Amino acid sequence: MSAQGGPPIRLAIATVAAFGALLVGVGLARFAFAPMQPALVVDGWFSGSGAALLAAANLGGYLIGTLSGSRIARRVDATLVIRISMLVVAVSFFVCAEQSMPFIWFFLWRLASGVCGGIIMTLAGPTVLAYVPGPRRSLIGQMVLYGLTGGILIAGAIMPLLVSTSLIRAWIALGILSLIVTVLTWRMWPPAPPRPPVVRRQSEHARLYCMQYAFVSVGLAPQMIFLVDYIARDLDRGVDIGRQFFLLYGLGAIIGPLLYTFTAGRIGLRRTARIAIGLQCVSVVFLVVGTSTPFLIAASFLGGLGVPALLAISLLRSQQITDGDPIRHRALWGVATATVAVAQAIAAFGTAFLLYQFGDGGIGYPILFIVSSTSLAIAFAVDFVIRK
Repeated sequence: MSAQGGPPIRLAIATVAAFGALLVGVGLARFAFAPMQPALVVDGWFSGSGAALLAAANLGGYLIGTLSGSRIARRVDATLVIRISMLVVAVSFFVCAEQSMPFIWFFLWRLASGVCGGIIMTLAGPTVLAYVPGPRRSLIGQMVLYGLTGGILIAGAIMPLLVSTSLIRAWIALGILSLIVTVLTWRMWPPAPPRPPVVRRQSEHARLYCMQYAFVSVGLAPQMIFLVDYIARDLDRGVDIGRQFFLLYGLGAIIGPLLYTFTAGRIGLRRTARIAIGLQCVSVVFLVVGTSTPFLIAASFLGGLGVPALLAISLLRSQQITDGDPIRHRALWGVATATVAVAQAIAAFGTAFLLYQFGDGGIGYPILFIVSSTSLAIAFAVDFVIRK
C-alpha cells in the first residue's frame, strides 16, 4: 500500500517501528520501573510512598501526553513527534541515574517520560494502521501492542538482575536500550497519515465505549504497575520472588493475545471481550481474597492475559464503532486513550496516597484491589449496554 501516490509502504517495517515505539514509550518507561520500585525503597533512594509517587508521575504524564498527542499531530508531522518522544524517554533514564538529585528531579523526568509514552500510544498504532487493509488490521494491531509485552518480559527477566547489582546501572541500561531501539527504528516510519479532524461530539456508542475502556484500565492498573512492589514489600516476599511472579505475568501477556485472537475468530469479538474482562476481574479478586502462593500464581498469570490483549480488543472495538474509517478511528482512539489515562492517573495517585496514609503492609493495596475488581465488574456490565 502506498502513501498518497508515493512509494509503497512496507508494512512489516512500519509495524516493527510502532512495536519499538511502544516498547520504549510504555514497555520500558512504565513496566520496567515495576521491579525498580521496591528496590528504590530498600536501597534508600525513596520512601515507599515516594517510589509509588514516581510510578504515578509516569501515569500522570501519560494523561498529559494522550490529551496533547492528537493536537500536536495536527500541527507537526506525527512520525517526527514519535521519534522525539522516544529520544526524551531514553534521556529520562540517563538523567535518573544519579541518587544525589532531589526528588523533584526524578518526579519531573518520570512525568516527562509519561507524557512521551502517552503521545506514542496515541499516535504510533493509528499511524501504521492507517495503511493496513481491513482484514489485516487485527494482526498488525496486536503485533504493535506486543511492544508492551516486550517491556513486561524485560522487567521480569532482566531488570531484577540489573537492580540487584546497581540501581544506577539499571537506569543506564534502560537508557541505552531505549536509545538503541530509537536509532534502529528512526527511518522505519511511514509518512504521517492525514491529520485527524477535530471531533466535536462522539456518538453514544463511542462515549459508552470510552467509559468502558476507562473502567478496564483502572482494573488493569494494580497488577500492571504495583504487582512486584505488593509482593516484594507488602507481603515481605522480596524482590526476587516478586520478579518470578512478574515473569508469570509476562507469560500471560504473551499467551493472552494469541488465545483471545483464536477465541474471537470462533465466538466473535464482543463475547471475547466479555470473557477477557471477566477473567481480569477474577485475577484481581484473587489478590483480595488470598496471599498464598497459589492465589498469587493465578492472579499473576490471569492478570497478564489482559495485557496487551484487552488493549488490542479495545483497539479493534474502536475500529468496529467507527466502521473501519481510519480518520474517525484515529480521532476516537485519541479520545479513548485520553479517557483511559485520566482513569489510570487517578488510580496511581490514589495508590500513592493510600500508601502514604497507611504505610507498607497496611490496607492501601487491598483497598486498591477492591476498587480495581469493582471497576472491571462495571466494565463487564457496560458491554451489554453498547449495542454496536
